[in-house]
Amino acid sequence: MFAVNQERISRSAYIQAIERYGQLEIFRHGVREARSYAVCSSDPLFALTMILFLRETDQSVLPLHGDTPLETALRMAERAGCAGLFYGSAEQYYPLQASAVRADEPPSIYQFSSGTTGEPKLIRRSWEEVSREIAAYNDRFASYSLAEETPVVLASITHAYGLISGVLSAMERGAEPVVMSGASPKAIAQCLRAIPKHLLYGVPALLQGLAPLFEHGGVKLRGVMSSGAPMSPILYEHYRQASALLLQQYGCSEAGCASLAVGMEAYDDLGIPLGHLSMQAAAEPSELVITIGGRTIPTGDLGCTFGEGNLRFLGRMDDLINVSGLKVMPAEVEEVICRLEGVVEAVVYRGIHPINGETVRAQVVASDSVTAGDVREWCLRHLPPYKAPSEVRMTASIPRMPSGKISRKLLEQEGV
Repeated sequence: MFAVNQERISRSAYIQAIERYGQLEIFRHGVREARSYAVCSSDPLFALTMILFLRETDQSVLPLHGDTPLETALRMAERAGCAGLFYGSAEQYYPLQASAVRADEPPSIYQFSSGTTGEPKLIRRSWEEVSREIAAYNDRFASYSLAEETPVVLASITHAYGLISGVLSAMERGAEPVVMSGASPKAIAQCLRAIPKHLLYGVPALLQGLAPLFEHGGVKLRGVMSSGAPMSPILYEHYRQASALLLQQYGCSEAGCASLAVGMEAYDDLGIPLGHLSMQAAAEPSELVITIGGRTIPTGDLGCTFGEGNLRFLGRMDDLINVSGLKVMPAEVEEVICRLEGVVEAVVYRGIHPINGETVRAQVVASDSVTAGDVREWCLRHLPPYKAPSEVRMTASIPRMPSGKISRKLLEQEGV
């Protein structure tokens, strides 16, 4: 079946848990009507088994991050129209008034978008759609002889990346995923050493923090998968050298995983679309558009094709900076800044000048020897002047959202 923090959960143990859930008061007389339930728990074993139980009994589920406060979780569950909230454990159940039967909707998984560009949206995807995604995902794995790799999932299993790509897809192809929730770097290192054919599922913020584990002859990495946000050029180069195989997947809340890069050729390589959908992209920068199940989904992401048809991520369209009518892509400036020796990380975003309008700003994490003047001088040497940041702020860390993503919109608002 699967393991949680290296404790293997057998099929019989899983069945026992499912049978126990079936005896809960709300399910004791059988599951006759399709309803939606929210699950919020810092216990990954409970969260995962309850999600699987609801899927198997044709119910809908809203997974919420385990650290979500109760009041916030209740508000989100009510907004999603859930019949109730499981908070922490099966015994801590909070019924909600918004318990309408969902006869007009197939059993689904609900998620709120990350909210990096505004108010989070409630997204519904049917379990049938998820099954098609899993089949296409596993077909791509099989084509690269990766079907037997064991996912070590550091990403949250309440997010589609950790749950669907890391856990459900692996279980479907007969692999036994290992969920490492809140594990220490030492425990992660022990786990990776114990699983020779591992594939580490992380997000850039997590991978950044774990990078020292894999330096100077440390833990040998077989495979690393990243998602959620593009790797920085520096992080990409680090893991390209530390890992035998580097992968990156791309998608959106409405479509799930849409493309997969196996053996990344660059930090912004999104790979090739999966077989159950198509993606509209061109050699020149344009919006990436996904077509799936008769639906067209504009992603709001800017990209292009390169090489043998791989997709390249260039940034969010609403992150483009208009400097006196000239467009600046933040990712391009960030890539240049990250080439300066001593720089660890950089984010470029829009500033507003009361007279000149939009300007280019940057926050940079670097060694003490690198100054804001050094960064600006470096940019002026390698970029047209209008793309060079007019303001550079050296910082110990770049602010992130709970999901680990950077919101340029929030950075822009803080600077107003």
